[in-house]
Amino acid sequence: MVKHYVEYLYPGNIINQTSVSEIPRRLVKNIKLSDDCIGFRFFDKTVTVIEGETLKGEKKNVSGWYYRGEKMTLQQAKDSCKKNCRAEFILSSIEDLGYTTIVKTKSGDYLPLKAEDKII
Repeated sequence: MVKHYVEYLYPGNIINQTSVSEIPRRLVKNIKLSDDCIGFRFFDKTVTVIEGETLKGEKKNVSGWYYRGEKMTLQQAKDSCKKNCRAEFILSSIEDLGYTTIVKTKSGDYLPLKAEDKII
């Protein structure tokens, strides 16, 4: 059977942290976010029980991220974070990957904004 999950995104010191919960349906309006959560996405897994052992497949049908934050161009972000070495390094890395649109999350982090991602 196919089971649905939500993956929550939280700011971290070096890399962002995530947690996963099983959900009955993939509905954005049903997702409740804690104050420190900066985003979430959905995915599915095939789950099979064989002789009492539960086997879970790989993530599939992965949605884009739903971010809490502000959509910005890369240049807007660069202009807003002058003299912030960490932010300048992150934005430079995002630029090197070819992204021109970013999200400044509610925690102040900058992440690339892909076509399938949404701001909530």
